[in-house]
Amino acid sequence: MKLAAIFLDRDGTLIEDQHYPKDPDKVKLLPNAVEGLRLLREKGYLLFVVSNQSGVGRGLISDLEFKKVHEKFCAHLSDFQCRVDGFAYCFHTPEDKCFCRKPGIELIPKTFGEHSISWEDSFTVGDKMCDLELADNLGGKGCLVLTGKGSETLSELQRKMGYNKYQIFSDLLAMAQTVPDRKIKVS
Repeated sequence: MKLAAIFLDRDGTLIEDQHYPKDPDKVKLLPNAVEGLRLLREKGYLLFVVSNQSGVGRGLISDLEFKKVHEKFCAHLSDFQCRVDGFAYCFHTPEDKCFCRKPGIELIPKTFGEHSISWEDSFTVGDKMCDLELADNLGGKGCLVLTGKGSETLSELQRKMGYNKYQIFSDLLAMAQTVPDRKIKVS
């Protein structure tokens, strides 16, 4: 049986959006993020963080600063015994026009290809249009959270009359409470 996955944005979805985060001391988990991750895990989903980090490509964040922010994020998850199955980061800028930058899907098969994933049973969760468009490109379901830049994205969707296509939630926990139980427990 194929597994279902949740592809999560990082900044604005799991941690406070610091706009090009480079100070590990400012990394803070968003309210209900841990609870949402735990519930998704209990429901049997694989959990992957997929994030555009163009600050590195722009030279605004050094490789070392990125690494320290990532390590702090992982330490916070570990403090709450919260496990993520994988991380994938794109360091390109939009001008690079790469296919790994969300909403491109090139990072997904390369990084998680060893898992047999049912795309139609999987979700992307984030606060920006690229997170929703990633779902479209994967053949999954897109979920907008109103944390981070989510309210701005909702306004953009309403102007485009395309918001009925996506599910909208206050935060990750609210999203996790609505997804079906996969009955396959991933430990």
